[in-house]
Amino acid sequence: MKFGLYARKSSEDSGKQIQSIEDQIQTLTTKAHNEGLDITKIYTESRSAKTPGRRQEFNQMIEDLRNGKIDGIICWKLDRLSRNQQEGGLVMQLLHDKVIKKIFTHEKTFYPSDNSLLMTIELGMATEYSRALSENTKRGQKFKASKGCYPSVAPIGYINCTDKLKGQKDIQPDPERFHLLRKCWDLVLEGHSVPEVLRQTKLLGLKVSGTRSKPEKYLSLNGMYKIFRNIFYTGKFYWSDQLHEGSHTPMVTTEEFDQVQILISKRAHPKAYKHQLPYTGLIKCGSCGASITAANKHKTRKDGSINNRVYYRCTRRKSGIDCKQTSIRKEDLESQLIEILDQISIPESFVKWAIQWLKDNNEIDTTKEQSVLNQQKANLDKIDIQLKRLLDLRLEGLIDDSTFRAKNEALVSEKRQIGLDINSAINGQEYRIEKTIELFEFCKNLKTRFSSLSYSSKKQILDTMVSHWTLLDGKLSVELDPAYKEISKTKKENWLNDPRFPTLPTRIESGLEPEIIQLIQNGGGDEELPLVSKNYSEQSTTSVFYGFKMLPFL
Repeated sequence: MKFGLYARKSSEDSGKQIQSIEDQIQTLTTKAHNEGLDITKIYTESRSAKTPGRRQEFNQMIEDLRNGKIDGIICWKLDRLSRNQQEGGLVMQLLHDKVIKKIFTHEKTFYPSDNSLLMTIELGMATEYSRALSENTKRGQKFKASKGCYPSVAPIGYINCTDKLKGQKDIQPDPERFHLLRKCWDLVLEGHSVPEVLRQTKLLGLKVSGTRSKPEKYLSLNGMYKIFRNIFYTGKFYWSDQLHEGSHTPMVTTEEFDQVQILISKRAHPKAYKHQLPYTGLIKCGSCGASITAANKHKTRKDGSINNRVYYRCTRRKSGIDCKQTSIRKEDLESQLIEILDQISIPESFVKWAIQWLKDNNEIDTTKEQSVLNQQKANLDKIDIQLKRLLDLRLEGLIDDSTFRAKNEALVSEKRQIGLDINSAINGQEYRIEKTIELFEFCKNLKTRFSSLSYSSKKQILDTMVSHWTLLDGKLSVELDPAYKEISKTKKENWLNDPRFPTLPTRIESGLEPEIIQLIQNGGGDEELPLVSKNYSEQSTTSVFYGFKMLPFL
């Protein structure tokens, strides 16, 4: 009689099984030799037997039994053959039909003539064990998630702490990879594309942790996108379609995460162009609404030289519309762009003064802020109590799962909003000042800097400051974003050209405005004239600063 030896270990409990595959093979081979059994083939696999039809080696063994290549099975226990009713019933039926003539385990032997009750009980116990284990595992994972601990393998940048006691194991930042991965987020926020960041990870030496069977490896492009789309890095996570506040250390803020989603969605699938043509993809036709594209035109002169020109025109891809708009030369388009940039370009002298003024006048009403902070912290404590009560009601079966999810998600969302309000109460003023300074630095000598930038940098700047472009009859129209619109509005008041801004040296220059001449004639001297300049400049800066409160990022 020919036997097939079947050894299996569940993939879920790799390294923790009572008998490993090697131990099973060694023990059973020795026992079979002592019993005089002929082993003609060995089947091994590391897969769970809970779900039928997923074990390739098991299916091959059944096929070999039916084809007569083997007559019996040698295995450690019956639960190695099956932990589900379908495959358990199949083994019993094949034994009953004498397709399987003998099943030999280290405890006992099963024959076709045996009472099937004992075998039914043993296979049923194996199935029930698998089902109960699955339920207990899911319940434990759900409870762990409700406590803010992610009940699975930590993503790259974090590690699962396995050296703590059961119930206290958590997720901590990976000391080797956490700061490297944070650098990758910073690169995207600075305007680098995901493929560019991926190349940087190789220079930084960032690799995915290896396992027993898999060595360390560099991240793939798809893996990089998964990282930047994973909300886990904000300190939250989803489990069973439910959002949880995690107890692990966030790598990025929610605002940074949202900004990265916008950035990577714009260039997730960039097109490859044979020629680099600036300003494409930004402008819409003011007549039909189609995109404005560009094309290179080559003309050979009489002397044999080639004249290259770039023209911008409507793509005319709006169905049912016969667009009659003509093309415009690149030089004409750029001259209009320079005029737009001039509306928000700020001289360096004013930027230096404005930044210093903002820093000197950063006064916060501490009493009011502390009152708001205390109230919001009390609201947080109240929500924590509500979340705990809600979980108790669910565990006691007093509310169903759908009700629990809806109320829990609403409370978590409210808790998140309160957290944002607390951050605003603490850092609101400082944050507005920081963003204002960043804006001033962006606009500093922008008109002069623009001409020396690369095409990609030019496009990025224009995309940042303008929300809507249209080209109609050769004229470019734009809708500036609110912050830049505020600067343009303030510049139109001519405050940069006012002689009071340069302060004292203006007194000896020609061409003074009548107002200033009258001021000097009325006794304005070295002390009064700088004061007028200071007050006027403060008014302009304050107008710009407080106009930013309406911006989305503030």
